[in-house]
Amino acid sequence: MKEVSKLLRKVIALQREEKLIPAGAKVLVALSGGVDSVVLSHALLELKGFFSISRIALAHFNHMLREEADEEEEFCREFGKSLGLEVFIGKEEVRKRAKEKKKNLEETARELRYSFLREVKEREGFDIIATAHHLSDLVETSLLWLVRGAGMEGFIGFEPREKDVVRPLYRATKEEIIAYAKAKNLKWIEDKSNRDTRFFRNKLRIKVIPILKELNPNLEETFLRTREVFKEENEFLEGLSSNVLGEVLKGECIRVADLKEKHPAIQRRVLRSFSKALSFSKVEQLRRLLYRGGELDLGGGLKAVRKGPLLCLKKNSH
Repeated sequence: MKEVSKLLRKVIALQREEKLIPAGAKVLVALSGGVDSVVLSHALLELKGFFSISRIALAHFNHMLREEADEEEEFCREFGKSLGLEVFIGKEEVRKRAKEKKKNLEETARELRYSFLREVKEREGFDIIATAHHLSDLVETSLLWLVRGAGMEGFIGFEPREKDVVRPLYRATKEEIIAYAKAKNLKWIEDKSNRDTRFFRNKLRIKVIPILKELNPNLEETFLRTREVFKEENEFLEGLSSNVLGEVLKGECIRVADLKEKHPAIQRRVLRSFSKALSFSKVEQLRRLLYRGGELDLGGGLKAVRKGPLLCLKKNSH
């Protein structure tokens, strides 16, 4: 079945290049019940011997947000049983916790989910957590940041491996994942909220990306090549900027004349690193201070003050 072999070849090629899963590793797979995590679980089981994985288990976190949440939990239990894999279940009222923490729902859900996954990983002795993020997710994430005004780092998106989290489907598209599931007659749960275009990411996926794919049917692969170039250039510029920061730094201050000599691209990176300011507008306001006196509130109890030859960080007095 070419649909199956195509996806598995991509997982194998990524493993050979990135060594995501060490030989003998115990892998905990994050299982939502959606097609992505169902295919990831099945594919890793298929490759268990080939990758020398010593143990695979599944972990499902019930966010208790939707009416179907308990059905999804039960589906994950049964799916694990059908594969002969142990399933760990976590459950928490995410909406209630979000209100308590005064954080948005999505951020709270992510924090609680990863907290549960890491708790299981440590308690049960797993080496890594595998999540089902894939190439189509990467394109969505990068476009999301691009539309919101992020720089090169936002466009680069997430990596195949970040600390103890690996993404074996990193180079697979959504179409390839669905084709694999159908070829293997796998069942999965459809999350109805994924069709709700009131959510920005869903609107991108449902309305914008299909138009881009009409213009370029190989959108994901083209994007991946572009991303690799951007990533290498970003790493080069970050290294250069780090050296410049070392040259212009004087205690808690920057020597203005020395930084003004540098290219604007380097100025921005140095000032962002120096001030920990994340937004483009804050960094641009800081750049303007290089050319005139004044001060800028950076938030978090800090301000930047330009007086004479130095631009310094100081604590807000109020």
